[in-house]
Amino acid sequence: MLDLYRSDKVFQKYDNLSAQSLFIKLGISNRLINEFLRPILLVGLFKPPEEVSAAVTMELLYYYALAHQDSFDVRWINSKSIAEQLFEPLSRRLISRHHLRVLGGTFVTRLNVSSETQRLSSVEIQSVQTKEVNVIDDVDAVVLAVGAKGLKSLMSQSPECSKAAPELVAAASLGSIDVVSTRLWLDRYVLIAYPANVFSRFESLKGAGGTFFMLDQLQKESERALWGHEQPQGSVIASDFYNASAIAEMNDQEIIDRLMHDLLPIAHPEFRNAKVVDYEVRRYPGSVSHFSPGSFSKRPPLETSVETIVCAGDWVRMGDKEHGAKGLCQERAYVCGLEAGNSLIRRKIVKGSNQSKTIQHSVVPIRADEPQVVLGRVLNKIVMDQIDAFGLTLPWLDS
Repeated sequence: MLDLYRSDKVFQKYDNLSAQSLFIKLGISNRLINEFLRPILLVGLFKPPEEVSAAVTMELLYYYALAHQDSFDVRWINSKSIAEQLFEPLSRRLISRHHLRVLGGTFVTRLNVSSETQRLSSVEIQSVQTKEVNVIDDVDAVVLAVGAKGLKSLMSQSPECSKAAPELVAAASLGSIDVVSTRLWLDRYVLIAYPANVFSRFESLKGAGGTFFMLDQLQKESERALWGHEQPQGSVIASDFYNASAIAEMNDQEIIDRLMHDLLPIAHPEFRNAKVVDYEVRRYPGSVSHFSPGSFSKRPPLETSVETIVCAGDWVRMGDKEHGAKGLCQERAYVCGLEAGNSLIRRKIVKGSNQSKTIQHSVVPIRADEPQVVLGRVLNKIVMDQIDAFGLTLPWLDS
């Protein structure tokens, strides 16, 4: 980890390695890999170590666990949901104060780029419900806050944009990960020691990673809301599956049965006596970024070859605006969105009605690295640069 950011060339070498290859080359035991690292990666990067970049794995482990250990903790919003508590008020504020127009149930089907100016000219959109297609003309700029699946569909229908921004076509070729999300309402309360949990090493997971959260314990103050403001009957459980292609192929009842018969009773035997009074299953195919080995150079950049198109999301390369939030995390996606908007303002591509008031949004950095990490990186660079000067290579980076 101390060696990871020594240079762009070194980072690329680590990115080209799978996490599993690095673990084996470093002599990490199979037990440590299979009982600790593999479960962490399945719920942290949503793929097993054979299928994720060693570089992003180290970024994830550092950001989530090793950096600032005095502040490491799991936080859970104590009422309602993130959408209700954060995004809905933000949306209302943007609509009321800044005249934001939200087109719900609508997706972009095509980006039209002028071959003469190499700038975005219009955006075609389609209603999910009516299938009606409309065109938004005179577009100043677009922020592409989509994953690989959405980008692939968009580039296939936007030939001029694909030609003008080949880096977006490259990004669209990357893979993505299926997720299945469930919620269970039980007829009785099951009290367990830890309300937030990870499923590990279960054959019935079919290669997926899994988590479950006891919402009735995490959100005691709003328990009635969990039951639709009716009288609560028992525990409410949110369970998610990642790398869940095989799980997604099962029908809803099979997924619920697997949870209630094969998974939850292992965590606590009392689940065997509980009955499900209601449930919800949602599938999100190709919804999550896959940080596969060698994918870094293909990930979309913050600023593209088409100056009026910028990208936002946890998989975006942010260049000199890089932030300390790493891996699959909402913090990184949020910060990248701010930087995408800042880029358009900084380059005077967009401006407000009163240009003097159009200012960039401040971005709060994560806390500085701890002294021992800073010192370790400096010493590592001194030693490793000397090794490189003699034409030698670290054994775990020797291809």
